Amino acid sequence: MNMNFINALHALSMINEGGADYQKEYKQYIIDHKRRVKQFADWLKKNLPELFEEPGLEDFDAVIAEHDESKFTEPEFEPYARFWFNDSEHYDYDPEYEAAWEHHWKNNEHHPEHWLGRDMPYIYILEMICDWGSFSIDKGDMTELIDYYYEDAKYDDEKDLSPNTQKIIEEILSKIEAVL
Repeated sequence: MNMNFINALHALSMINEGGADYQKEYKQYIIDHKRRVKQFADWLKKNLPELFEEPGLEDFDAVIAEHDESKFTEPEFEPYARFWFNDSEHYDYDPEYEAAWEHHWKNNEHHPEHWLGRDMPYIYILEMICDWGSFSIDKGDMTELIDYYYEDAKYDDEKDLSPNTQKIIEEILSKIEAVL
């Protein structure tokens, strides 16, 4: 049994055994987010099948299925749940949340922070775009991910996207925009 699955079971059993409302809300948020990531991946496959002709995508469905599983782990779950879903404890700077965020990007290759300016592999660029696309689905505006990239992500020093990664992202976003 893989470790992410064991961690997820532990977190789910803890929450289901009387967890606080904010923990239950956060658990549902993760489940919904993962569903939207898969929904966007399926949309890409249907509308832009040429994106999946690149080599190295044999494990894409498994990557999407494992998306953000670390959010169920001990280092991430409680700090994220408390920061985002427990208004009484939400601070602008929370060292536990910052540690959880660092754990998250260090353990999830779809985050550009994981690569520190190095070229991201194509499979993780696609996963990242599906992650961004999930928020477009949630807001009911499929152009949201394009706006997010050009208004925020491209210029975010913490993301430090390499020129080659930017080029690939922009090619994919251009194809998405053409389909919309």
